[in-house]
Amino acid sequence: MNNFFSLRRFSRLFIKHTIEHYRTYLMSTAVIFGVFVFGGTFIFFVFPAPPDTGMQTACFVLLMLVSGSIFTSTVFGDYGNKSKAIPAITLPASSFEKYLVGWLYSYPIFMAIYTGIFFLVLFTLGQLVHFPGIRLQIMSLSQPEMLLVLVIYSSLHSCCIFGAIFFEKLHFIKTGFAFFIGYIVITMCNTMFLKLITGVTVIKMALPFGFLNFSIGSKFYSVVTTGPVSTGILITIFLAAALIWAAAYFRLKEKQV
Repeated sequence: MNNFFSLRRFSRLFIKHTIEHYRTYLMSTAVIFGVFVFGGTFIFFVFPAPPDTGMQTACFVLLMLVSGSIFTSTVFGDYGNKSKAIPAITLPASSFEKYLVGWLYSYPIFMAIYTGIFFLVLFTLGQLVHFPGIRLQIMSLSQPEMLLVLVIYSSLHSCCIFGAIFFEKLHFIKTGFAFFIGYIVITMCNTMFLKLITGVTVIKMALPFGFLNFSIGSKFYSVVTTGPVSTGILITIFLAAALIWAAAYFRLKEKQV
């Protein structure tokens, strides 16, 4: 039998993981559903008009990044619990199969369930609450901005899943602290680097792959990448996320050994 991946062994492991954690996952789903219902009801009944597609997209993205990061940090929580770590590590399955189960639940399965709940609540509230002369326009997942959202979520997911495997306790807090510290350091280095190669004084901190704002005399300039360069940036960020996913797998493999 293949020691790296066996479909039969993986399916059994997936079923076992589902049976052991379905209560937790159902509770997480109920929490997300409750947040959408409560927040959506507040927006629909308090505001004089239904939320436009811009507000819908902002709520969809913000809640997905927050809830997805929290959920991902709990998927490999057994490896930080001493009473559950040994059974999880010694389970007769390959490291890749264990990793793949957690990855599937925290990435495609989470996104599918989250998206389904969001549109279910949005459509239901749109049918129950009527605004005279105003029709609810529902956001589209095919808009170009969704590609950027997917890349951002992939990068956050990779960091959270690595932190969940790397840290033994307080995964989410430690991962978040390390992420923000690292992001601040990279931003400062990026700002100094741009100042060095351009010879101008950067007005604000230059975020990685973001705007470059500077002034020469009384004139203000803002430089941003567009077209093929922007696509290249998205590909670069996604490849970085893929490398962190790979690092998380090898970290799990080290624990297995």
